Amino acid sequence: MKTLILLLISLTSIFSLKAQTNVLSEYVKIGLDNNLALQQNVLSLKKAKYSLKIAKGLFLPEASLQTRYSLARGGRTIDFPIGDLMNPVYKTLNQMLEQQGQVGGFPQLENEQIAFMREQEYDAKLSLIQPLYSRSLGLNKQIAQQQLSMSESDLEIFKRELTFQIKEAYYNYLQTVQLTALVGRTKEVVNENYRVTEKLFDNNMITKDAVLRAKSDVSQVKLFETTVQKNREMAKSYFNFLINRNLNDEVKVGSSESEMLSHDINSLTESALKLREELKQLDSQTEIYSLLADLNTAENIPMLALALDAGLQGSEFSNVSDNDYVMGSLVMNWKLFNGNINRNKRQQAIIEMEKSETQKLVATQQIMLEIKRDFLDVQELKQNIEVATNRDAEAKEVYRILEKRYRQGEAALVELLDARNNMVEAESDFITIKYKLWISIARLEKSSMMTIN
Repeated sequence: MKTLILLLISLTSIFSLKAQTNVLSEYVKIGLDNNLALQQNVLSLKKAKYSLKIAKGLFLPEASLQTRYSLARGGRTIDFPIGDLMNPVYKTLNQMLEQQGQVGGFPQLENEQIAFMREQEYDAKLSLIQPLYSRSLGLNKQIAQQQLSMSESDLEIFKRELTFQIKEAYYNYLQTVQLTALVGRTKEVVNENYRVTEKLFDNNMITKDAVLRAKSDVSQVKLFETTVQKNREMAKSYFNFLINRNLNDEVKVGSSESEMLSHDINSLTESALKLREELKQLDSQTEIYSLLADLNTAENIPMLALALDAGLQGSEFSNVSDNDYVMGSLVMNWKLFNGNINRNKRQQAIIEMEKSETQKLVATQQIMLEIKRDFLDVQELKQNIEVATNRDAEAKEVYRILEKRYRQGEAALVELLDARNNMVEAESDFITIKYKLWISIARLEKSSMMTIN
């Protein structure tokens, strides 16, 4: 039987954190670069940036080129009786000239029919509109800036959550790795016990039930091994999913260790209240509603703009230089009354602003509660791991003693098997509690915005 020293190797760094510091940091960076859901948030941020550019663009002049060439037939006309009006006069003048021995030179005119639409017409102009004063434009720009700030906070919140999920998935994978190693060592022991038990039975030194008990332990370990292997594969696949790699890629295990630094709950809470993006988002949201209230007031303020048109207009393209024109205008738009719609919208915005302020107070209390919960979880697990460490060491020592006594014929097999089961259970609990501690510290880092190690 192999020496039990292989089974009794204790796990190091009881009060250390992140034995995989460098490797895990590398994986977090890969996840932040490759995660597909994070890329969607990045696209939303880019969209918000373009919204701000659009708001800024409203301050710039708008230039447009418009051309039109028309052919028309029919339509309304107006009759102008120029002949009926002028011909009698021209006739009288011609008679007077003839009486004086002169030739009459006034022609007889036909009545005219003038169409409202020209048979052909062209119009080409360059229009330029420059806003001179509009309070709404400035407020829309500020609103877009606050919306951009909220999108940036959304991205940071997702990054922080993703970082925690990657750490949690990595620690869960490491737990399955160590449980796999524990199963391997346990298999060697139970198989050796079963072999020894069979020999003892063959020599009539023990009864059949002892052999069946040893065989049952072998089957139990095989069942546990199947579960651990499945959990290991799922943990590996989920971890690779988070960092957008092939689900079957191997996960590296680091070897460096670093001491865990202590932080009091007050400093953790202060950090969270100062840095948490959720509170910044609520500040931006409150500011947006305040700007919306001002915007609805600004709708009642006159807006001024300068308009300039320069172009060509006529019925024929000949003598184009005679058909050019330039026109400048100062335009004012003043909405005098619209059924108090803007005033009521302003009141709605003020109510939403007050709701946002209340939401921030609630969020502040929730963050303080979250910090306290996560902090107490860490403290509890630190105490539990001390107990688990002592239990693990004691169980291994008990097994070592009973195994020696059993070989000397001074202890019953059932005592040895119970001691071994207790030892395996103690080491399994130790592994589980240790990684729960690391996960709880990662969760406290996420909630407090402080690096704990």
